[in-house]
Amino acid sequence: MEWGISLGYNKRAKSINIKIIRSFTIIIVLTILIIRVFINVSFESAFEKYVDQSNKSEVNHLVFDLKHIYKDGDWDIRTIKALGEDAISKGIALKVYDKDEKLVWSIFEDEKMLSNNILKKINDNMEKVEKGWNDKFKEYKGRIYDDNGKIVGYSYIGHYESTYYMENDMEFFNIMNKFMLFIALIAIVGIVIISLVISKSISSPISKVSKMAKVIESGNYKNKLEYTSNIKEVDELIYSINKLADALNDQEKLRKRLTTDISHELRTPLTSIKGHLDVIIAGIWEPTNERLVSISEEVLRITKLVNDLTNLSKLDIGQDKLEIENVNLAELVKNIVYNYEIEALDKNINIDYELKDIEILIDKKKFSQAIVNLLTNAIKYTTDGGSIYIKTYKDEKYTNISIRDTGIGIPKEDLKYIFERFYRVDTSRNSETGGIGVGLTIAKHVIELHGGFIEVNSDIGKGTEFVIRI
Repeated sequence: MEWGISLGYNKRAKSINIKIIRSFTIIIVLTILIIRVFINVSFESAFEKYVDQSNKSEVNHLVFDLKHIYKDGDWDIRTIKALGEDAISKGIALKVYDKDEKLVWSIFEDEKMLSNNILKKINDNMEKVEKGWNDKFKEYKGRIYDDNGKIVGYSYIGHYESTYYMENDMEFFNIMNKFMLFIALIAIVGIVIISLVISKSISSPISKVSKMAKVIESGNYKNKLEYTSNIKEVDELIYSINKLADALNDQEKLRKRLTTDISHELRTPLTSIKGHLDVIIAGIWEPTNERLVSISEEVLRITKLVNDLTNLSKLDIGQDKLEIENVNLAELVKNIVYNYEIEALDKNINIDYELKDIEILIDKKKFSQAIVNLLTNAIKYTTDGGSIYIKTYKDEKYTNISIRDTGIGIPKEDLKYIFERFYRVDTSRNSETGGIGVGLTIAKHVIELHGGFIEVNSDIGKGTEFVIRI
């Protein structure tokens, strides 16, 4: 069922290349459309003002030129015609009347075909630009004076009431639209190319990481992804994948060692017990108290191993609620030291301590187990005639418990693994340093449950210091 869901998801999924190209294209198209609308509105408004000003300027020039069309008591028809034809080419219609309101010259009468053609073109142009354009014509009446300042006639200058564009205006308008379209196409092509480059720079390392993840999934943790990108986040992803492979490889080694260690830890006492019992049953040995004590010690070793596994399983299933109480830390540590002094004396190890009377809220049983694990670890790895020093003290932030020994020390390459379950620095598994390597794991977990942490410092041949900080 899960496989079917996964396949369905894969069918719906799109590659990162397609998503980036699609996203970038949509963004740039929307941006261009917004810019186009903004520019069109702004440009049209500015262009209309320019055209209106230009038309007004043409009208003013025409009015000025009309002063020269009446000379020596007669109308200069040739000049009037030239002014009229020039004006209509700019969308301005001219009619001239004498002082008795009799028509002297009119663009609509004398150049009817020309005026109709030009005005129709203006009308057609404006219909393309603006649907429902207002084609009402507006006329302005002006007086015409002779050289003596007398009124000799009247001029009627007319043009469309709404803003209108001539052929050259429309040509400029169309060029601008084509230019904007060209810019838009260039931008879209450019963004597609850029998005292809960007998507490839992202998808290529991600594809490599994906392949690496599949290799890890198959159980091959030794391969490394040798790839460097120019994207910080991708480099961090590659680094994380490689670290994951290292961590899984280390865990795989630990799991393999676990099988060997547990089998050895069980086999050694069981072999000893069976050997003793077989000889006793055969009647070769008497079941003396010493032999029974030896068998009992081997049973205790097995019991300790089972207890370690039980405690570890409790951590895994979350059975680790704390029962907090107020405890005197000095008294707690002293009692633990007393209980393990015999083990230390057996190796001629001297335990010294400097304990402050510090009251602390802890789960006494679990916290004691953490200290016991650290102390027994120190005894185990301290050579005969060595020493252990325990100190409790407070600083500005923490209550501290230091357990320092003069033991064999821990190699630097092993320090980062010592709190991993089943990890052991020594691989000899002799009777002195036996165990499955969960003591430090349990100690660290208990301390973290109390909101604290453990620090460790070690030098080969000089010893190790564990510091609990709560």
